[in-house]
Amino acid sequence: MKKLLVTAFGSLILSSALFATGLDEKSIQIGFEGYKTPTMAGTKGIFSTAKFNFKKDDSTLAKQLIGASVILSPKNIDMGGEENQVITDNVVNAFFGTLNNKNDIKVEIVNVIEGEYKGAISAKVTINRQSTIVPLNYEILGNKDFQAQGRLDLSAFSNTPKALKALSDVAAGHLGISWNIVDITVKGKLK
Repeated sequence: MKKLLVTAFGSLILSSALFATGLDEKSIQIGFEGYKTPTMAGTKGIFSTAKFNFKKDDSTLAKQLIGASVILSPKNIDMGGEENQVITDNVVNAFFGTLNNKNDIKVEIVNVIEGEYKGAISAKVTINRQSTIVPLNYEILGNKDFQAQGRLDLSAFSNTPKALKALSDVAAGHLGISWNIVDITVKGKLK
């Protein structure tokens, strides 16, 4: 019985240690996947730079993230390296140029629910002074790897139809269709 209690207590301490640490800001990568063509073919990219403003208390993910914000510049995206520079230019200039004049995107974390190695984040995304809430589910893998996924519906922003049309007009590979949904991924390491 004593051995069982020691094992249970050790597991509790290990679990507490896992959640008693925040995200390492330098390791975070924010990616996205937009969709095109009638078959909904995906095109992935990442934000090359992000300006984070985390809470100082990183004793838990919730304490570090609730109220935290990130500024993303659509001028600093990468759609897959130099071989995809035309795609990058189309997304930056045609899409973001029409959607929000290539201005920054602001994201604020408004709520976090922490479970055991899993959780949910509610992020308020603001583009051109219009906002929507994006839910993201996250998982902690191998006690160190943080991965979150969510889906942004661009129809929340008034310039979206014009921006999607502008992108389809310059990108023949879209076959006239750019979808209004974007899958968001956030990856990082725990400290």
